[in-house]
Amino acid sequence: MTTHPTEQPAPADDTPVAFHDHLLPGIEAGRYRITVDQQLPAEDLPGARIDPVEQIVDVRAAQFRLDPSWVHAVYPAAHSQGPFDGLLPHITLNPAALPWEREPFTGGVQNPARAPWLTLLLFGEGELPGDPNALGTTASVTVRALLDGDAAVSGPALDREAVDPALLDTPCQVVDVPRDLLAQLLPEPSDLAFLAHVRSGGEDAAPAEGPGGRLSRDAHAVITTARFPGTDQGRYAAHLVSLEGHAPPGPQADDKPVRLVSLHSWTFTSCPESGDGFGRLAGRFAPGNGEHSAAPLRPAPAAGSGLPDELGTLLEQGMVPMTHITESGERALAWYSGPFLPRVAPELPRPEHGHFPDADGLLLHEPRTGTFATGYACAWNAGRALALADPGFATTLVRLRHQGRLRQATDRQYATYRRQLFHSAPSTGPSAGPSGPAPRAAARPAAPTPREQFEELLRGDALSALAASFGTPGDDDAEPHPRTVPAAPATYRLHTPRRSAAPQPSSDARETAAWLARLRTLSGVPFDCLVPDQRMLPPESLRLFHVDRGWLDALLDGARSLDRHPGADATTDAELDDLLDGQGPVPAAGLLLRSALVPGWPTLRVEARAASGTVPVEVIRREALGGDVLLMLFDRMPDRLTISEPHQGLHFGVDDQGNVALRSLAPGEVGRPLGRSVPVGTDPALTVTTPAGARVLDIGRLAARLAEDVKPGSPLSPAEFAVQLVRAPEQLTLTFEGTTR
Repeated sequence: MTTHPTEQPAPADDTPVAFHDHLLPGIEAGRYRITVDQQLPAEDLPGARIDPVEQIVDVRAAQFRLDPSWVHAVYPAAHSQGPFDGLLPHITLNPAALPWEREPFTGGVQNPARAPWLTLLLFGEGELPGDPNALGTTASVTVRALLDGDAAVSGPALDREAVDPALLDTPCQVVDVPRDLLAQLLPEPSDLAFLAHVRSGGEDAAPAEGPGGRLSRDAHAVITTARFPGTDQGRYAAHLVSLEGHAPPGPQADDKPVRLVSLHSWTFTSCPESGDGFGRLAGRFAPGNGEHSAAPLRPAPAAGSGLPDELGTLLEQGMVPMTHITESGERALAWYSGPFLPRVAPELPRPEHGHFPDADGLLLHEPRTGTFATGYACAWNAGRALALADPGFATTLVRLRHQGRLRQATDRQYATYRRQLFHSAPSTGPSAGPSGPAPRAAARPAAPTPREQFEELLRGDALSALAASFGTPGDDDAEPHPRTVPAAPATYRLHTPRRSAAPQPSSDARETAAWLARLRTLSGVPFDCLVPDQRMLPPESLRLFHVDRGWLDALLDGARSLDRHPGADATTDAELDDLLDGQGPVPAAGLLLRSALVPGWPTLRVEARAASGTVPVEVIRREALGGDVLLMLFDRMPDRLTISEPHQGLHFGVDDQGNVALRSLAPGEVGRPLGRSVPVGTDPALTVTTPAGARVLDIGRLAARLAEDVKPGSPLSPAEFAVQLVRAPEQLTLTFEGTTR
């Protein structure tokens, strides 16, 4: 069955999250014998009976190793620490059918509930003999050694003939679990089905189901453990293990440790009093939390520093004092501002030809302190350095400029030839009218013009041949030129190919414009150029900023300065300007988030809106810079930010009081809170404390208890059970007026 929660308080969009019981493959992994038997109705005919044909077919799937790319996410995040005592750790897998491609336990155990062959086990410090510190340590053995068995442990009973021979000498990771501990942590075979389901939708905008009810590509398998982390601080190791070939938990003849194949493992630390949970981390950005509060990106002066008003004003505008080494080697004070400012920057005046030829023209004088502002000059130098550091771009840009100059030279040469060789015929010399007086002396014959000399050379067949190639006298439909040239020379027109009004840009031009468009989003720009002083972005802080368009223009001018001649490259520059205008919006604002949220929640959702939260803001660039810094660039300044946990990162567990908040399963209202809850954490019948001190859910009893409240008379399915255990993603909304949770 499929369950679609329609009411989620935290998601930033309206895309539903769908829960499915399972995704069964068309055929399970294993060895199959195919027998083909054909018999005709008339058995007395010759050849009516054909001997049957048998074929052994091996259907293979992941068994001893897991491709790391198949792990979509884990929670809690690896090596994280936080208040996880009320949450059930889980792992999300990209192959949605993976947990049901094999059978759990030995072949004699029935599996009517479609329990998965994978399960997630949680171990604390001192519980695993091979990993006393809960660091996720495993032992490596070959598949051959695993199948051969070890007298000291109880391994899986697997058919060697069904294993690919190429895998026998490959390594696999195993953990040896004490048998009594495994019996305490592993649910009954009939309860395992509740710990795995398939989820789709949410973070991805694709529909939950495709044509014919097939799951869409955004579906993921989710496997949850039944154990809660302890209420005391401690480290835990989570192992995704295989149950294939093992006996179900119960009384055994020996007390040997059970060797389990660990397909994936990670470690985390549960600190109930820690402030590193999502809610506490995000809550720091609310107003009133000092430097952690969301604020404009600016260098704040130290308290009680007594700076003059003019210096404080510069700091408020995002200027940072720095040492400036002049060309003569002198050290002086200068002010630097990057592209991120707490204010809207004034428009940078452009030179007459539109582009700055060097960085010196971008050194601006700061009259209040008598120093220079070097931000734009540094941007120009940074752009040129990035262009020189990319040989592919530098080569393409130089080739594009040479092609442009060649076209200009060809056009000028063509215009010159046309002006010189195909000008109008010269007028004849002076003559007397019929009634006028005769000239005193005979007029001196005029010297032949270059055209007349040229026509004299072409008298005869050559002129007719050239006339047919260059043009014809008069209109285009005139009669062909005669073989002999008349006394009055005719005027010839040169037929030239017509050029389209909008020629297609070359591949070099498109490639250059695409590179410059990426640079315009500050891709590859050193972080020190963006945030010159680390005190502007303290740990656990969120900073908003405006993007200085003049800084971006100076950056691009530096990159375009390679082999540039203002007069000769005007056409190429205009072509690049037109192409850049079609490369999408220019960043106008953005945010920098420096927090443990970045590594802990890689798919953290940040939604920006403008016009009092009614208009979505386009995200031009989103990228994690380093380990804990997230950069986002927008096409406009937002006035509302919503930070929430990712939809595919839905968590499972109990609330702060140890209760499971019940949700509706009625059609059209799936996921709607019912306003009542079931105490789970305080009910010893539902949460069992094992002799080892672990808090483990009694899955079967809990499913029956929840069914009494939300689905009387019918048992819960795995998808419905998962809906009840969902803890809605936490969310923080920041506005200019304040914050709301």
